[in-house]
Amino acid sequence: MKNILRIFSFFSILKWRVFGVIIVGSLSIVLYAFMPSFLRDSFNVLRAWMQTANVPVPMQSVVEYLIIFGILAVTNALFDVFCTFMILKYEDVIMTAKITEVKRKLDVVPVSFLQKFTTGDLSRRIASLTEEIVKTFLNTFYSIARLSIFFITTSIMMFMINWILAIVVVLSLPICIISARLVSKRTQKYFYNYAKASSTTYTHLDQKFSLKEFYTTHGLDDEGDKFMAINENHVKATIGEDTATAFNSVYIKFIQNFMYLLVTFLFGVLYVTQAIPTEFGALPAFIMYSNRFLSNAVIVTTATNLIQGIKTKAPRIFEILDYGEDVTQKEHIDIHDIKTGFSFKSVSYIDHDIKLLDKISFDIPQGASVAFVGQAGSGKTYLVDLLAKLGNPTSGQITVDGINLDEISSKSYYKCVGICFEQPFIFRGTAAENLLYGVRRELPENVMAVTEKLGSHEFIDTLENGYETFLTDSTEALGLGQKQALCVARLVLQKPDVAIFHQSLSATDTITEKAVYEKIMKNNKKQTTIFVTHRLASVEKCDIIYYMENGKIAEQGTHKELMAKKKKYYKAYMGA
Repeated sequence: MKNILRIFSFFSILKWRVFGVIIVGSLSIVLYAFMPSFLRDSFNVLRAWMQTANVPVPMQSVVEYLIIFGILAVTNALFDVFCTFMILKYEDVIMTAKITEVKRKLDVVPVSFLQKFTTGDLSRRIASLTEEIVKTFLNTFYSIARLSIFFITTSIMMFMINWILAIVVVLSLPICIISARLVSKRTQKYFYNYAKASSTTYTHLDQKFSLKEFYTTHGLDDEGDKFMAINENHVKATIGEDTATAFNSVYIKFIQNFMYLLVTFLFGVLYVTQAIPTEFGALPAFIMYSNRFLSNAVIVTTATNLIQGIKTKAPRIFEILDYGEDVTQKEHIDIHDIKTGFSFKSVSYIDHDIKLLDKISFDIPQGASVAFVGQAGSGKTYLVDLLAKLGNPTSGQITVDGINLDEISSKSYYKCVGICFEQPFIFRGTAAENLLYGVRRELPENVMAVTEKLGSHEFIDTLENGYETFLTDSTEALGLGQKQALCVARLVLQKPDVAIFHQSLSATDTITEKAVYEKIMKNNKKQTTIFVTHRLASVEKCDIIYYMENGKIAEQGTHKELMAKKKKYYKAYMGA
């Protein structure tokens, strides 16, 4: 119930619109309740005509009743189509908003939280589970609200015809609800099994294909048996959930058919014996009423399936939305640019009881070119995570222009800071579109000026259609180093106040990386450029170099100063 009420709250911004649609839908169902009564009246007219000799056929009256019957049927159908369309539209609005909210939350939570999940599982939670708990929820609620009015009005009309039969029909609804509750308790495990098996499958596939090169290099491509076992378990879990869902319909159908036969039999007995005076026209009218009542009892199945799905899926979405509420609540300051720079004051970062950064302090003045170098595991990546607001320091303070970083809204911060990671991001589009991603307007000559300066123009121009060549993340038209170069050029074109290059050209040679980085340093003197690399020669021209070791800054200074000390940086540079 807690999960259901929370999903209801998603639609609070549309509550009056939803209420209006429910009112309109309910009005149509009230009109719908009168339809069988007109059918009864037409049958009674025909019955009277058959029992009276030498009386003209009362076709006018019959036709009038049938026309009214038809008008009510068409009106109800049109109202229902309109209301269903609006409900689906509202669902789409909220679904899009919630998917965006989940994605934004993942943008600001610490990396330690993200490391609990695989990429595949997170992708499924954002794109699939978020949609599944919202989609059909409002439509089901609308159907329940509308059918509640229907059950009330239909019950009243049936009691007006025959109270004994009406009681029999009405009793079918609580029988369906009680049966649904008993069955759902015994089938819920199949929904949990499916959620678990599905997550395992997504995780395996994500790791398999995102680390394909790693698996191939280390001879791990022969894991077909493992996938077959995972897939077999997933298939069994899917069959289990589908069977449980279908079974919910089976027992409801059984109850419907049994009650329908019982009502028909009792009606025949009452009509023949006249134990309760029953007019001839009441027969088709009551059969229609009872048939509609029983057939609409299937809403119990729809609601049961929805609740069982929400029970397994909603907690997985709320786990993300509920994490560290203070993460977003602290962010109350918007910035438009970065004027003076960054400052780290005794910053430590601990994850799983491992100290990844240990009381680091340094300043990065705006407009400076800075490099963080050191061996793998020295803490460079974690430092970038903190700079990029992908993690929160365990202790210490990070400020930007004197403002605590955790108080700056991520939305405004990311407009000022750009990051280019080692793994290039190429989306479906032309080379030009990839370069201009995040750039509102830029003249073609300006784009080419940047690519020529950074050495990207040459390989882009040799593509089949040059800058108009269609690319995807898996395209074979570009090598890994060329994809990285494309992303580096993209970040330069975006012109953020702070540009962070994290192993951005690791797939290229040292000479190329050094040449590109030095051109970037000269490109925009007002821009802060931060480089993270293993190749010390690539960042010789930086204003300041921080040599990291074991989560600490072991040495700092210019290349010339560090080489003169002939300590750790010198030894690493000389290959000692």
